[in-house]
Amino acid sequence: MSEAYFHGEYITPKAISKTMNANVKFLVEKFKQHSSKDTIYLEIAPGGCDILFELAKFSPFCYSIDPSLTPSLLLKDCKNVSHVRDFFSYEKVVKQLKHKINFIIFRHLIEHICEPRKFLEDVVKLLEIEGMIYIETPNMLNIIECRRFFEIRHEHCGYYEENTLINILNDLGCELVETLHLYEGQNIGLFFKRREIPLKLEKQISLFDANLGKCFQQEIDKLESFLNAYQNIALYGAASHANSLLSYLSEKNCQKIKMAIDKDERRQGTYLQNSCIKVMKPTIENLQDIECIIMAMPLYEKVVFENELKGIFQGDIIFTSNKIIKYKQS
Repeated sequence: MSEAYFHGEYITPKAISKTMNANVKFLVEKFKQHSSKDTIYLEIAPGGCDILFELAKFSPFCYSIDPSLTPSLLLKDCKNVSHVRDFFSYEKVVKQLKHKINFIIFRHLIEHICEPRKFLEDVVKLLEIEGMIYIETPNMLNIIECRRFFEIRHEHCGYYEENTLINILNDLGCELVETLHLYEGQNIGLFFKRREIPLKLEKQISLFDANLGKCFQQEIDKLESFLNAYQNIALYGAASHANSLLSYLSEKNCQKIKMAIDKDERRQGTYLQNSCIKVMKPTIENLQDIECIIMAMPLYEKVVFENELKGIFQGDIIFTSNKIIKYKQS
């Protein structure tokens, strides 16, 4: 994974939909509410830099660190942003600082960290007392409730519920000040404030047994059963969810997948990992022989269905965000 993130062909997600752009604007307003005009930000793994560009408009100075090529290219002309192309550590960042850090942001990163305790300790060490931390991550309780088995994939090292993160940040001297439930609860966003006097608080966490695996397997079996009825299938979405779904399907049904559809032009013409499934544009012509579409983008599947497929695509659609559901077009 380290080699993949450093590779120049690694595609960093960016806001290309109205839903994603609206979420960026919403988050930036939230950051403003928890900061001042003098706040110095550090964003770890800014991805497509959508958030960072907005923060730089009203912050005196911002810092960022990310190993992939995209942020270093996007940020090279930003006068008040100092970017480091590397993996995060306290030692690497502290050498670059010329300001005290008041606000640290990392979104969809902690689930990729193999030593989360060490990572969070480094984050807190960089932050001023009364400074803020914003963490955004998939909501494990929602994954379980909706049985999104394909969220369990190779690039994730851990999965978190709100109370797990509250407990560890409290132990590191940070207090929860606000929780956001994003995309109908699929993601959680947590704002913490570093306090001078450490808190003593422990929240109860959820425990699961082997029945969880059985519940996930039931959803896999349901999807396999649905797909047995088709010969020509497409995945809508070509990012990590699409690649993950492939690893849970039988070889027979994988061979029926003729293409993946994605709006991101950078992905079009490429292939899903270790497959001959080509990524193509979302056009009627490309879908004319497709009998069934699997929505492989759970955060946006309702918006995509309403705006791009409803009344246009005549085949069946399988939704994945809230258990496996098959929808027949009338």
